[in-house]
Amino acid sequence: MSTEEQLLEQAKRFDPDALRTLHNRFYEPIYRYVFYKVSDRQVSEDLTSDIFLRVLEALKQGKMWNTTPGAWMFGIARNVVADYYRKNSRNTDVELDERLSLPEEESPTRQVMIAEQYDELARAITLLTDEQRDVVLLRFMEGLSINDVAEVLNKTPGAVKGLQHRALRALSDAMGRISGEKVAVEHL
Repeated sequence: MSTEEQLLEQAKRFDPDALRTLHNRFYEPIYRYVFYKVSDRQVSEDLTSDIFLRVLEALKQGKMWNTTPGAWMFGIARNVVADYYRKNSRNTDVELDERLSLPEEESPTRQVMIAEQYDELARAITLLTDEQRDVVLLRFMEGLSINDVAEVLNKTPGAVKGLQHRALRALSDAMGRISGEKVAVEHL
């Protein structure tokens, strides 16, 4: 049994130390994922709290995960965000530029170049479909495995691989178009 599985087993018994550790280990990645999806700090904090309440309710009811605890919790997070958008009928555009931090030790010129690249990436990610965006966020920003992403998205690993391939191709195409637009504007 993995450390995460042991942790959730202890949390299921409402062990205060296990619940604290669970919260400390998963709060930041879950919050970051939610923030990528809703782009509002207060809403992200509220939804993240709701996610942890749902985790506790699920543990109390004996509902557990199929692959890993992290994937199970991100699946709950994805459902909470979807519920939020269903209730609020808001646009799901992602503004990643506010959440991407620049290394402090870089020169100002290098920071400007990196900021421009982040801006281009953020714009390109908003052009992806919701599922493609979820795959990119979960795989590359949160570091989940193909199997974990498959569980979160309720898809097969093969379907996630295909979705990831299409997402990366679409992201590459979008980055090329955005860079091309930038070059065209600079030559005016």
